[in-house]
Amino acid sequence: MNEPTDYDGAWKETLERFLPQFLALAFPAVHRAVDWAKPVRFLDTELQEVVRAAESGLIRADKLVEVERVGGGEEWLLIHAEVQTQWEGEFAERMFHYHCRIRDRFRRPLVSLAVLADEHPNWRPARYEVDVLGCSIRFDFPVCKLADLELQPWLMAGNPVARVIEAHRVAQRTARGGIGGSRRKGKLKLVRSLLCSGAAIEEVAEVLRLMNWLLALPEDEELIFREELGRLQKETRMRYISTYDRLVRAEGLEEGRKEGRQEGRQEGRRTALREAVAEGFAERFGAMPEGVRSRLESVDDESVLRRLVRQVWVAGSAGEFEAGM
Repeated sequence: MNEPTDYDGAWKETLERFLPQFLALAFPAVHRAVDWAKPVRFLDTELQEVVRAAESGLIRADKLVEVERVGGGEEWLLIHAEVQTQWEGEFAERMFHYHCRIRDRFRRPLVSLAVLADEHPNWRPARYEVDVLGCSIRFDFPVCKLADLELQPWLMAGNPVARVIEAHRVAQRTARGGIGGSRRKGKLKLVRSLLCSGAAIEEVAEVLRLMNWLLALPEDEELIFREELGRLQKETRMRYISTYDRLVRAEGLEEGRKEGRQEGRQEGRRTALREAVAEGFAERFGAMPEGVRSRLESVDDESVLRRLVRQVWVAGSAGEFEAGM
């Protein structure tokens, strides 16, 4: 049996890390309307307030972001993006309720976007409509069905979200047991393509992390996969293959499993995360200053350490990384 796939978590990370690329691929009209030279603000805390205020526990959302429109002066736009990975009979109604709640909360222009990432080709909700004795409501919202997308042009253009969608499709095809090494083989093919793409190291690290999230393998399959990846490194001398090992250790796959007790697993993960940060820093900026290393060793919060693993690959300089610690 394959490891359960956290589609929601992986897609929330994708939207936050690659929002412009995501909108260019899935909702090009919305992408063109945004002034990407201006700052983008994710409203995660504010969104949680809307969720808590919701009457139904079934209502949820993925990302809410504030952007500035092209030529809009000071006109700001809210984008609510919902990634739906399963069929849901009341999905359109839920989109309507969230749109109303967000609009009431912020009183700003708002566009609600639905990404249908399910496996049902004929399920395409794009409208909520109700009519009671002439009192009617109609709510239409833009939809992107991932299964419809032709990814090759986007892959050739270097759009990282196209690679995440590839991994999503492989995860769906290999979600059930009894299929041998299909997921492992699909994952190896995707990773090889990514490493051959010529993308920047920061982007490679982020996409690898998301691929690994979507295509989690059972421990025995993961060990085989890493052996295959090692052979690939010898054959091709690819520069960034070691990045995968670093990311795996950062998730605690090795060190965390060596400890039998819960506290041992937690400490193993923290150690792996610190090592991943230190190795990433050394590869990008050289030897880590003692003061930075001391601050790193004092961090015990796993969520902070995971953020630093990402930050070390996206920071423009050692000073920028240190300022964000």
